[in-house]
Amino acid sequence: MTTPEFTHDEHEHARVLAANVTYHAALADAYNATQPHFRPENVTRVDAIVAELAARTGGRTLLDLGCGTGFMIAIALPHFQRVVGVDLTRAMLEKVDRSSGRVELHESDTATVPVPDSSVDVCTAYSFLHHLHDLRPTLREAARCLRPGGVFYADADPNRAFWQLMHEVRERADLRGVVAREARSVVDVEDDVSRDTGLSSETVALAEFQKVALGGLDPDAVAAMLREVGFAEVEIRYEWFLGEGKVIHEQSPADARLIDRYLREMLPATRALYKYVAFRAIR
Repeated sequence: MTTPEFTHDEHEHARVLAANVTYHAALADAYNATQPHFRPENVTRVDAIVAELAARTGGRTLLDLGCGTGFMIAIALPHFQRVVGVDLTRAMLEKVDRSSGRVELHESDTATVPVPDSSVDVCTAYSFLHHLHDLRPTLREAARCLRPGGVFYADADPNRAFWQLMHEVRERADLRGVVAREARSVVDVEDDVSRDTGLSSETVALAEFQKVALGGLDPDAVAAMLREVGFAEVEIRYEWFLGEGKVIHEQSPADARLIDRYLREMLPATRALYKYVAFRAIR
């Protein structure tokens, strides 16, 4: 798979923003029931991470970029005194549970976040960065909003090495089982989402810009961007090895943890076996 070179273009940027609003408005009603990050095993994993970040930073304010229907907001509320969500799609924001009285929402592009400088302890971007045309403005805003010592946490974005591997194996005649399913989900994502939503494949591709147009995120390039915009320490972590869900449900979570441990010991040689990439960066 050849990944096209990215150049910033204001017209293309505007098209990506518009496509994201159309795309996520179409998904809003069924979003919580259809997205894999709402599965119990993943909610448990993310909750442990957010609890650790709250303990580390004091747990006052968390800012969630691209908050959608409130996946991270719901997880953060037990751990933070105040949660601020930012999203461009009103239909998604309308699904957020604000009954706690501790949730503040902003309908805004994450390149211009209406939050004061150095005012939040943790900034999150869950399954969001791959929807952006250019990551730098959003990462720069995350750095601006965080207080010194605050933490940026992004997760569940497509790992380019995995996407490339799935494209390479997709046409093999002997492909079967979990590998066949994953390869199909990667290669045919535009057609699948277009069929389910009635949206054009062009709209889906623009809304999933970093995933479809650029073939996933290059972890090293994103880490370099984070340092460029002002983060002092950056950690890359790979998540969800190929077939992890199958192991959890058909064998046991303990077996999945064991396999994960072995694969992590063999990084970076095994990084193409992890579907997603996550980042933690300290301001």
